[in-house]
Amino acid sequence: MSIREQEDALFEVMKAVDSKIVTDGVVEENAYLSAKYKIVFVLKEVNGGEGWDLREFLRCGGRSQTWDNVARWTEGILNLEQNIRWEDLEQDNEERRSVYLKKICALNLKKAAGGYTADHKKVSLAAQTDRNYLKQQFSFYDADLVICCGTERPFLECIYGNSGIEWKRTSRGIWYTVTDIIIISFAHPASRTKDCFLYYALIDAVREILAG
Repeated sequence: MSIREQEDALFEVMKAVDSKIVTDGVVEENAYLSAKYKIVFVLKEVNGGEGWDLREFLRCGGRSQTWDNVARWTEGILNLEQNIRWEDLEQDNEERRSVYLKKICALNLKKAAGGYTADHKKVSLAAQTDRNYLKQQFSFYDADLVICCGTERPFLECIYGNSGIEWKRTSRGIWYTVTDIIIISFAHPASRTKDCFLYYALIDAVREILAG
């Protein structure tokens, strides 16, 4: 079965329990599988609406809030050999989203939509409740790199249980762990930090981690 077929089958089961949940996962399968690194962004929840498909929303380019930064991060990670100037990254964001969001997987821990600001307790509770579904979904992706956007604790509890996770820190203070994949603890793309700070902090961290 393709990734899309596995996702659709899983969400059919989940929606039989709660029809309001929002479908997520790999945006465009061929683009994801052919990318230099298979990147999964683990987010908290979507903002607003019921029963829609985040994959299709992102395939059509998403919106600037949240997704400009995710597209920038993806471009940077897939082109680590380049030192892209911020002046260039500020421009052509709609085009960037249309290209780079197709290459990612976006996985929300809480499948039901929330409000403008996520409630961390509700997100963690939803992740624990749906942990078997989340673990199954994550197994579809054969990820190389997971960026936890303020979600590392509930994500790791869902996927790895209470087994010991050895955290390390890059020379500039970004926490990460390496299991069979690289998992980075990072900020949410819509956090109240300058976009340029977020971009270069993440790209610098990925470079250092991959260099070993």
